Amino acid sequence: ATALLVLWKHRGNLARIAQGAETDVLIFGHTHKPWHRVVNGINFINTGSVGRPKDGDWRPCYVILTAGETQLKVDFRRVGYEIDEAVRGINAAGLPEEFGDQLRGTSPD
Repeated sequence: ATALLVLWKHRGNLARIAQGAETDVLIFGHTHKPWHRVVNGINFINTGSVGRPKDGDWRPCYVILTAGETQLKVDFRRVGYEIDEAVRGINAAGLPEEFGDQLRGTSPD
């Protein structure tokens, strides 16, 4: 996972990917952090995370793209939910306590 994080953080890596891209938009995930960058005319969009956001906001995140003639609008959206109820459900199901901590953002991972 560390290699993937490094790949997306450095503009030089994105520039190399952009050189071989046969599209205007590349959408991906895995880092659990929503972001949008344009490198060499290519839009790189990380959609964020529904289950385990790692950007300091516990709410699930998704993205809506609106493509115009010359511009791409990227709108990150958040959805609130009853986190305490979800944690109670995790505990009632006998799942590891750390799963609830991860939802709250209090887990070290």
